Amino acid sequence: MELRKPLIASGIAAAGLTYLLAVPNQYKIPCAFNYATGLQCPGCGLTRASMAILRGDFQAAFNFNQLVFFVPLFLGALYLANRSKHAKPLRLALVIIGAIATLGFFLLRNNFI
Repeated sequence: MELRKPLIASGIAAAGLTYLLAVPNQYKIPCAFNYATGLQCPGCGLTRASMAILRGDFQAAFNFNQLVFFVPLFLGALYLANRSKHAKPLRLALVIIGAIATLGFFLLRNNFI
């Protein structure tokens, strides 16, 4: 009985992934920040980039949003920091580094730098 729930969840996830791969680039989530300002936020294009990675099209993913390659690394580092003896200062450092990197990406992406 304990194994049943994870198997059902895995089946639903696999079916959803199969559907998303069969219908590529159909989903484009509108960005309220872009609509209001005309600027691209750091998250603009992440959905399309993630879909491109799932299809194996890494060049298209890079063109949609370069952060898609760094978010998993950042989340992995955050996970490892949480498991450390010094979790609180490491988390704080990672969040500060992530915020500075995201701000820098925003500025570069919108030609402010």
